[in-house]
Amino acid sequence: MDDLEFRRRAMSDPKQKSSEYAEALSKEANQKFLDDVLKFDAQIADAMKVDVPEGLADRILFKQSSQADNTTTVNFARKAMAMAASIAFVFGLLVGQVNWGKILVPPAQASLVDIAIKHVVDEEGFVSNLDEQVSSRQINAKLLPFAYKFSENFPYHVYYLNHCGFGHANALHMVFQGESGKVTLFVTGVQSDVNGHFNKDGMSGMVESIGNKSLILVGNSSENMRKIADNIIPLLTPSK
Repeated sequence: MDDLEFRRRAMSDPKQKSSEYAEALSKEANQKFLDDVLKFDAQIADAMKVDVPEGLADRILFKQSSQADNTTTVNFARKAMAMAASIAFVFGLLVGQVNWGKILVPPAQASLVDIAIKHVVDEEGFVSNLDEQVSSRQINAKLLPFAYKFSENFPYHVYYLNHCGFGHANALHMVFQGESGKVTLFVTGVQSDVNGHFNKDGMSGMVESIGNKSLILVGNSSENMRKIADNIIPLLTPSK
């Protein structure tokens, strides 16, 4: 093995055990070269042994997270502002062209209607097969907290009667037989400023004020709610 081959091997693998390599080490110059290579490797190893500052990894992760959050926040803010500008532009076009008086439902009535419809939908599976054959006496007993009563027997067959939560208030909840299907009646202490008929979510109904209370009827779209209301409301009288 010549000197050039030895040095190449010494630099690539200074601790190899081949017989040719061991024989080349018999030369003093080759041994000195190998000692220099090993010393240099040791110096490199010592230089690589740098203590990592305490908490460096956490600081790096925190910085990366903050940068990502800032980028996300900026992008989201830009998109939100662009969307808001678009909505405002479209709204501005519509304001001058639409007769909002015929579209907007007063908040009080809208709230009563939404709550009533949600009750009917949510409890349909529970009350659909019930027939408690409720009497007028039982109805008036349930009406006592609302300070009203029926002055005559209730004119329809009542399947279900109870009290229920009605938004932030309570209500009398009754299900009875109408002319084309079951009708749900609510009497609640939430007062509506606007009375009248409504159609929503495939249902028909009425909102009527009785003193400082409200009566809400909900049934199918083919039910004559005006007729039912005219049959019921005149019978409701204050109990005190």
